[in-house]
Amino acid sequence: SPHSLVFAHQMAPMEQRPFELSNGSQLAPIGFGCGFGSWAGDDWKGFRPELGWLGITLALKTGYRNFDTSQGYGTHRVLGTCLGQAFATGQLKRSDVFVTTKVAHPCGPGAEHSAKSLSLANVGRTVDWSLDIETFKQEVRCMIERSLDELMLGYVDLLLMHWPGPWGSSDEAANRAKRFAAWEVFEEYYTAGKVRAIGVSNFLKHHLEPLVKDAKVKPMVNQLEISPYLTQTECVEFCQQNNILVQAWSPLGSGVTGVLTDPLIKSLSEKYKKNVGQVVLRWFYRKGIVPMPKSDNEAEMQGNLDIFDFELTADEVSSITGLNKDRSTTAGVVGAAIPSSDIA
Repeated sequence: SPHSLVFAHQMAPMEQRPFELSNGSQLAPIGFGCGFGSWAGDDWKGFRPELGWLGITLALKTGYRNFDTSQGYGTHRVLGTCLGQAFATGQLKRSDVFVTTKVAHPCGPGAEHSAKSLSLANVGRTVDWSLDIETFKQEVRCMIERSLDELMLGYVDLLLMHWPGPWGSSDEAANRAKRFAAWEVFEEYYTAGKVRAIGVSNFLKHHLEPLVKDAKVKPMVNQLEISPYLTQTECVEFCQQNNILVQAWSPLGSGVTGVLTDPLIKSLSEKYKKNVGQVVLRWFYRKGIVPMPKSDNEAEMQGNLDIFDFELTADEVSSITGLNKDRSTTAGVVGAAIPSSDIA
């Protein structure tokens, strides 16, 4: 089969360093996103886990070892099966891969923001943030256990709280209480060793500050939508000042924000004889941020890993950062122009 799981052991070694979390865990500087689906244009919107069979298989073959999924994406079984096949043949050990998943996704936005199918796709994969505290905490525990069961893993390397609350919610006290309640469950699982690191996703500075203050175990990661057109500078700086590793979803703008046709990035692509995606991913590396690109194209996957043979100057890094337009890939899907900015 042209897509049989044969690893590219002959690939040239890359000049790269792993990134380290505050608890000493290490992960590869480029991850692979397992949230397959479509949210752009007028077509059906939602997750398409069946696309992961090819995508994840090729990612493993190409050399990715850092995988990002979620209870909401529906790709737990696909990722777990692909990893299990590699474990069964001895091509990989569990310690060779870094698996991240996310839970505590709020109920999906309604038809006023997106196709109804996006909301319906999340039934059973979300948690009701209006539940009383103890019921909410038990729901989070159930989601973690279900995630481990679907992944067919005894532990995950990183567990993230998917969102800081329901979209459009203005009750700051209620949201803070629920975030802390979910975090207490995360701390339970971290202490038990069923998750090796814990963090958050889509948290802005005003969500993070109270959690950093309240938590016994501080968040180790914050995964945000970041691209040259959505730099989230205030939040990134806060995270880095507090030893919280930043990860980026939709790092290349998902083909809808115009990042990959930007004149500056195109000129740097020509200068360094690298493609525009490689220039952007090198920018992330220089900024100490772990991007999570996804693809189902083997050549693209290989190219996304091939960013360690050139260097951007400090001025070029600053110039790319200066392209920020606060332009999100989710505009019109989750309400706010910048994800989570409408969550108190």
